[in-house]
Amino acid sequence: MKKKPSKGITLEDILADHTPGVRALVQRLREIILETVPTAVEAAYPGWRAIGYRHPGVGYFCGIFPEMGRVRLGFEFGVLLPDPHRVLEGTGKQVRYVHIAEGSEVPIEAIQQLLLAAVNLPEEREVRLSMVQNSAKFIE
Repeated sequence: MKKKPSKGITLEDILADHTPGVRALVQRLREIILETVPTAVEAAYPGWRAIGYRHPGVGYFCGIFPEMGRVRLGFEFGVLLPDPHRVLEGTGKQVRYVHIAEGSEVPIEAIQQLLLAAVNLPEEREVRLSMVQNSAKFIE
């Protein structure tokens, strides 16, 4: 089941129960995402308790998931992204995350590269899903 953004829930609602450190990390990631991908549209996703980002070409491409003591930056098709900085984690078939602990440094360059690669994947979702099924790697 796909999660949809909610018009009644704000970003502040998503962040309400989090520490100032987690909130600061989320704010920094929001800035990086919107500076790197200025055409991204930000929305609250209450079902995921996350902030999601859509791009006019590829649709939903990443989300910020605040948690206790850390923030996960999830990439919908992370398994397809080049990761020379080795910051992506996860073992699922498709999604990968950058985990950032409260108080630690944000790997800005690595995240910017991942964001640009994510929005440069093929626009058709079916093509990306086929790439995942075929264990393809997208290379720029």
